[in-house]
Amino acid sequence: MRKSLRAVSGNTGTGSKNDRGVLMELVIVTGMSGAGKSTAMKMMEDMGYFCIDNLPIFLFEKFMEFFNGTHPAQQKVAIGMDVRSGADLENLEFALQRLEYMEIPFEVLFLDADDKTLIKRYKETRRVHPLANGERIEKGLERERDKIAFL
Repeated sequence: MRKSLRAVSGNTGTGSKNDRGVLMELVIVTGMSGAGKSTAMKMMEDMGYFCIDNLPIFLFEKFMEFFNGTHPAQQKVAIGMDVRSGADLENLEFALQRLEYMEIPFEVLFLDADDKTLIKRYKETRRVHPLANGERIEKGLERERDKIAFL
């Protein structure tokens, strides 16, 4: 039921009718820090998606149960999730499996760029990579790629 830029499996893109018969489209926006998730979320909002950025993973399943069953007005939903979720990121894979179990089709929009480009973006904005822990940006990128390899 999941579609991503990397792989396609199951019945994707068909949407899910909530309890009130409204077809819902769900997109999980994720990827490397600095790859453009915030820009993608702004574009999706412009396209009519209800967008939530950095939803804690422990709230994800409850949100989907509520939204899919009781929210008739909103048909298109985009949720941004990434390493800012911290240790909970390890639970994202389980959360996506739960969506499949709940028969809620979804797509994963995974944004990435080469390390050279990401490092340049971090230096231009003078931001600290969330997993660098006081070390070089490259080390943070390496840790992040390890954490999100399942996607």
